[in-house]
Amino acid sequence: MAPLNQQHKSLSNSIKTLSRQQLIISILLAVSALSYCWIKFLQPTEIDWNDSDIPLPDTEQLQLTIDKQITQEFEESRQVNNQLDNIIDNQAMQIKLSGLTKNITLEREPTDKELNELYQQHKEEYRQISTFQFTQYLLTTNRYGGQAVSKAENILNTIPANRQPPLALASLNTLEIDRLYGAEFSKKIVAEVLQHPHNLPCWTKPITSKIGAHLLCFKQANIGAIPELEFIRPEVINHWRYKTARKQTAGN
Repeated sequence: MAPLNQQHKSLSNSIKTLSRQQLIISILLAVSALSYCWIKFLQPTEIDWNDSDIPLPDTEQLQLTIDKQITQEFEESRQVNNQLDNIIDNQAMQIKLSGLTKNITLEREPTDKELNELYQQHKEEYRQISTFQFTQYLLTTNRYGGQAVSKAENILNTIPANRQPPLALASLNTLEIDRLYGAEFSKKIVAEVLQHPHNLPCWTKPITSKIGAHLLCFKQANIGAIPELEFIRPEVINHWRYKTARKQTAGN
């Protein structure tokens, strides 16, 4: 009888073990079924990528943002080089011309007439620093190529008279403007302001620089004075020496 009882107990234990395994399998199947139903019926089957969820950027607004970034980066650079920007125009001219003429030797000094003629011809080069505050539309040649000016002219017809572009107000002097937009650009905007002595120009015409076409609306302009010849005589003499030496070299 003992072997029979042992077999009975062994069979009973096997049945219990099988029942537990079946229970675990049943639970796993139930969890899997619930997970499938949750994924299938409660979660969206696809993502709606329409414009209301992800608005596409406006190309003009994007360009304005880029232009604003250029101005901001320059402002940061200007703070780093602030000491260099404290040089006034006539000092900068004196340093430049002294360096150019230090190795130039001429047999004579200029006459008063020669000096005055040179001064009258190049007055703008002796103008002291001018400062400007303005907002702008900037049409870069990197984006528009040779169409930058014509694109700027088209924009002139669409700018409301009482609306300004969403750009920060730039406050720059002539040295900073030329460093940012290329040599001679400051002369162009000085001339533009001088052409409108009673009202500051605002969205008048495109002004070109090394990086593109600019539409400017001036908020403030302080035009630097042109010193009288007697106050900048050494600079003008250096200028005369440089130009005279250039002529002699070209003639040889």
